[in-house]
Amino acid sequence: MSRRWGRIAATGGWVAALLATGLGTAVPASADGSFSFTLNNSPTLSPDDKGFMVGPDTVSGTSDGDLVYAFATKPLTGQAGDGAGLPAGLAFQTVGASNCTPVTGYTAVYKCAMTGNNEMPRGPQIKIAADIADETTAYYGAVHLPRGGDLAEAVKQAQTAGATPADGTHGTAHFTVLTAEHVARNTATFITPDVPAGTPTKQTLRVHAVDKGRVWASFRQAGGQPDWFGQGVDITVTQVSSGAGAQCTLEGWYTFVAGLAVFYCDVTPGDVDITYTVRAAPGTESWKIDGQAFYKAYTYRHPIEPTTRGSFAIQGTPVRSNVRLMARDASGGLYEYQGTGKGGAPFLDRIQIGTGWGGYNAITKLSPLRDQNAGDLVARDADGVLWYYHGYPGDGMLADRVRLGAGWNTYNTLAGAGDLSGDRQADLLARDGAGDLWLYPGTGNPSAPFGDRIRIGWGWNGYNTLVGGSDLNGDWKPDLLARDGAGDLWLYPGTGNPSAPFGDRIRAGWGWNGYNQLVVPGDLNSDRNADLLARDGAGNLWLYPGTGNPKAPFGDRIRAGWGWNGYTNLI
Repeated sequence: MSRRWGRIAATGGWVAALLATGLGTAVPASADGSFSFTLNNSPTLSPDDKGFMVGPDTVSGTSDGDLVYAFATKPLTGQAGDGAGLPAGLAFQTVGASNCTPVTGYTAVYKCAMTGNNEMPRGPQIKIAADIADETTAYYGAVHLPRGGDLAEAVKQAQTAGATPADGTHGTAHFTVLTAEHVARNTATFITPDVPAGTPTKQTLRVHAVDKGRVWASFRQAGGQPDWFGQGVDITVTQVSSGAGAQCTLEGWYTFVAGLAVFYCDVTPGDVDITYTVRAAPGTESWKIDGQAFYKAYTYRHPIEPTTRGSFAIQGTPVRSNVRLMARDASGGLYEYQGTGKGGAPFLDRIQIGTGWGGYNAITKLSPLRDQNAGDLVARDADGVLWYYHGYPGDGMLADRVRLGAGWNTYNTLAGAGDLSGDRQADLLARDGAGDLWLYPGTGNPSAPFGDRIRIGWGWNGYNTLVGGSDLNGDWKPDLLARDGAGDLWLYPGTGNPSAPFGDRIRAGWGWNGYNQLVVPGDLNSDRNADLLARDGAGNLWLYPGTGNPKAPFGDRIRAGWGWNGYTNLI
């Protein structure tokens, strides 16, 4: 039976590492339970590793004997004991119980018991000084010493282990410490022309390698855009090639959407151009892409910061600004539906983002909930206290609520209005029992999001629904929809004036009393016009596509879903 280990042991505040790399020499077949091993060959270490535990990379069979290690400052190919010891900056360290002990009468020779420890044979622990010189290299040999064997002969074989090929009973290896300044000399540069949708385009990663290592390349969505997760974005690397100085592997199952490594290349010292082909499917939108490459010169430590970054764009149709819908069910669960930008199937599967929302008797968004600028909510509890929830871009998460004050039960309607005053802050509308309509101007301060109220109208108690926040007539100002008791739907065009934020009403339709929920989430079908959702008594959800025409603001309805009567609020 052959075994391979990868382990990192934290010992006394420093790290001792032994990881499987597959760089050891071949293991001869074990017969009759005989023991054989290979050593982990030539790891490259960092001073930040602080320490290293030598030991076998693989073992086969079992042993009731020892492994004898001999360390030197030069390859173990000469006389026994030649160069015995460790280079400056390296030292032996034993912390707590150890299966290794120094061999008396020799320099830098250890005997490490195997008995009872075959499942994780450990070697001596080496401490690395923080100020160690660059390219410090230590060499060591190891020999299997069966129980009752000749220790002196085993020491001699370990001290000359490099003079003969490894055979499973002895072997040699070394490790090298490279400083961060040294490793930084390995550089890479992206050459990333933009990629037309439907046209495969070659890009280049130009590598200057001082050390043997591995370079990873990954690509992901650049910031400041709608979230592309779940939108079926089809951007891939279809092939990768290089000159003689690199061997590359394309990770075909990884995608740009996941933001994971797309390809990697094992590089030898020298200069090499790695070329790869980026393909964006026909019809792909004009996404901006960030690329990053990591050059890994250390065996066990992965670079935290990219060696280089690059960016490019897909040349395609404009990116859809997907909106989101929130919904509360009877048990108080709050759900998010991410938009797809497609009117026939406007939402992805729901995601639950909260619980305990059943204690509120009014919930409204202040502006459309979009991927890139989130959108905030306010909610009123049974005691009349108003709470503010700040939304985070892209992920649907809401910050901890902020108490805005009591006394809000004097209002029978709360409606998010969008930015009515043109100051880039979302405002709130509130109607009281007398029918007066009040504007609470937004401040942009999450601790105090609204200024003093302004009365902007009276006689509004003839309406049973107020819905605002979106531009419905194409003038870039948020408008308001109001439905009266007869089922007529009225459009109040925004003016941009906070003292008189709405113009004269326009009748936008009739027969709307068949719906028990109306909500304007924004542009659901990617035509740059805000749309309306309406739920009927049977739980069907209908999409009314916006036209941008104030006299006929909505086109013919499209059924966007069914089974929506499980929600008490659409937000």
